[in-house]
Amino acid sequence: MATFHPFPRLPLELRMQIWSLAFQDDRVLKVRKRRYLSRRDYWSPSPIPAVTRASRESRKHCSYQKAFIADGSSCYIWCKFDSDIIHMRMSELAHEDGLEKKEIRRLRIVLVDDMELEFFYHKFSFEVSCFPKLDGIDVLVPDGLYNWGTFIQEMYWGTCPETNVRMVDANSGEWIDSKTGGPYLDWIDTGRSTGGETKDYMRIDNDWDEEDEEAVAERYSAMMKMQEPLPRIDLNY
Repeated sequence: MATFHPFPRLPLELRMQIWSLAFQDDRVLKVRKRRYLSRRDYWSPSPIPAVTRASRESRKHCSYQKAFIADGSSCYIWCKFDSDIIHMRMSELAHEDGLEKKEIRRLRIVLVDDMELEFFYHKFSFEVSCFPKLDGIDVLVPDGLYNWGTFIQEMYWGTCPETNVRMVDANSGEWIDSKTGGPYLDWIDTGRSTGGETKDYMRIDNDWDEEDEEAVAERYSAMMKMQEPLPRIDLNY
């Protein structure tokens, strides 16, 4: 805008619309906690949206809002809840009810160590119920995808549809979801991933009937699709 000199002469309504449309869709916003003896502040290593730094008018009318404001702190993070992907460690998800839990729609949870894995198993089903608008969840796991093949079906995800949940390898970015998790396990369990001797299915499927030829064919077809590379998300952000 600095090079478009007539911009200030545009009608205010038009300028407001321009500011509101100046945002990056699908932006991954990393949120961290800075711990003090008396309080905890939120901070982010993610770049600050340029529109919030253009002028006082741009900050007033842009789509971003100040969020993650801890009690007694002047720190805040610019966020657009309906399009930003909030990236947080499991241990840093806020426990108190607040603006963030009520507005977050897309969440990317990072499990860093065994403690966070344990916390996720036993606490997340309770935590996720506090996110009434949640519509997408990525879970970044450090130990590969094999142990998480049926996890999506076993967990409660609140308002987030099960089809919008992905288990993501934190090292490679590869992911599986509720549709591909089972076939991925079959692909590994039968030895096809290593080209070794073909083995029987090991995954327990309550709907599985080995006498049902159509079901057998569908399961085999889904498994064989796993010979293609798994989809990936870009972790360079």
